[in-house]
Amino acid sequence: MNIQDYLQSRFLSEEQLLTAAECTLLQLQQWQAERMAPQPSYYVSFSLNCRSVLAEHQQHRQVRYYAIATADWLRLLREYNNAEAAFGHFKAQYKKRLQALNVLGVITTDRRFNHGLDAHIQQEWQHFLQGTYGLCTQTGRIAEIVDKELAIAVIEELSANIDLPDSERLQHAKVLLDKACAPFPEHEYPGSSRQKYLHPEFTT
Repeated sequence: MNIQDYLQSRFLSEEQLLTAAECTLLQLQQWQAERMAPQPSYYVSFSLNCRSVLAEHQQHRQVRYYAIATADWLRLLREYNNAEAAFGHFKAQYKKRLQALNVLGVITTDRRFNHGLDAHIQQEWQHFLQGTYGLCTQTGRIAEIVDKELAIAVIEELSANIDLPDSERLQHAKVLLDKACAPFPEHEYPGSSRQKYLHPEFTT
């Protein structure tokens, strides 16, 4: 799949996002400036050159693509007045999903998901705002972010410790990562989390 088909099938252009979220461009830009809404995950620039016997014309355009779940996030922001409140929702949902996974037995000793959780979520919030998780998860939902990061922590922990040959836990973590992780376009796949943790045999 070429990059254009990948983006059009898996992301929302800024115009599509504003329609889906029933939001104006000005409001989106204000939320982004206040660090309440994510930046685009992809910026695509197009250049068109047209020449005829009468004239020559050049046209340049940039399209910004957002994760699909960004539309839901923008609708949610109408309930919050500032970045602190928006982050509070993100943090609560992050902890809720983490707790649900822990109940299912997806647990790690990684300090980021234990005593260092609050600092970790603050860092995750920054990645979310930068559009990073729109790029590397399926749709950019908070639950997918937690699934992806916790699964990677479990995989790294079990793979590094030869005294923990728990193949069932390892397989469970890989299935979780596979569901949450984006497929990635061809030019990004090498070195991606999907390639690194799910298909290391394809390392070049």
